[in-house]
Amino acid sequence: MNIAIEFGGSEFRSLRREAGRLLARRVSTDYLVLEDSEARRRLLERQGDEVAHCDQGMIVYGNAANDLAEILSLPMQSALDDGKIRNNDPVSRQFLGALVEGLIPPAANQQSSTCTVISSQAVADENDQNLQDDLGFLLRLVKLQGYQPSVISPGMGLILSECADIGFSGIAIKMGAARMDVSIVYQTRELARFFLPRGGIHVDRQLAVTDHQFVRLKDGREVLDTRPIRLWREGVKSLNSISDSRTLELRNQYREIIRLGLYRMRQELSTSLIAQLPGTLPLIIGGPMAGPTGIEMLFQEAIDDVDLPIQIKSVRTVQDVAFSVLRGGLIAGELDHPDLLSTFAA
Repeated sequence: MNIAIEFGGSEFRSLRREAGRLLARRVSTDYLVLEDSEARRRLLERQGDEVAHCDQGMIVYGNAANDLAEILSLPMQSALDDGKIRNNDPVSRQFLGALVEGLIPPAANQQSSTCTVISSQAVADENDQNLQDDLGFLLRLVKLQGYQPSVISPGMGLILSECADIGFSGIAIKMGAARMDVSIVYQTRELARFFLPRGGIHVDRQLAVTDHQFVRLKDGREVLDTRPIRLWREGVKSLNSISDSRTLELRNQYREIIRLGLYRMRQELSTSLIAQLPGTLPLIIGGPMAGPTGIEMLFQEAIDDVDLPIQIKSVRTVQDVAFSVLRGGLIAGELDHPDLLSTFAA
């Protein structure tokens, strides 16, 4: 079995190849905590695996949490804070552990089973102790399932998945919930990688404030509720046709993130780095925020304005924004096991 897991900013995903099949799973890191009672237990019995128990009551996640948040007018909680693991929050850590257990089955052979881990924390500066601690915690969860983790960045995953025909070379941008991850790769060598701390979570907050999306809690406090905005955003199919002010603001948010990311890329493209690259490179865009059509046009406009010191051969988004990075993770796992390469090609 070949398996990969991706730790995103608001969703964990896994993909494994087993007995000739690709099996994909995904689960949100959002949840509700409800007081435990007999009546609520009966109400939630039908949800099965989407309910867990903790010291504070019941943790409800997945579709069940979305349904209850709508019915009870409650804001969702996240086990992550802008993609970072919450400190001193045992409930969130317990919940994340349960998610990993559900995404990857126990290893059949704990001595030789490898799991490719895809995480933005892999892009972090080694001197950033908080992100290194986060990565260490996530890797321990994988090890508890009996695997030896092998870590790659989201950008490398995109290159391995999408650029086999051009020698695994290109600029990969994964637009995620918490971050924009960027990797510059030439012939499987990751020459540069960085992330911009802007993604879907930031966009949802901006739009929620503009739309006055608040809910009132029992204690009288009003808190921002981004869940309705996120559900709406994830349903937007195109940024080319603007029919209302909210979609216009969404496109403006995309434009700002893209420009910030490309300006940062220009800073990273030092003279010595450019000397290691070919004359032109393709730009590959993936990740949950890359779904709407019109993304390529926004990138092309920004490339022209930013005046990058290298030539971009083409700009394209991946077909499978949710699992393309994970397909690259499977390829990375098979490159570590040459005997599996012919199997994957088949």
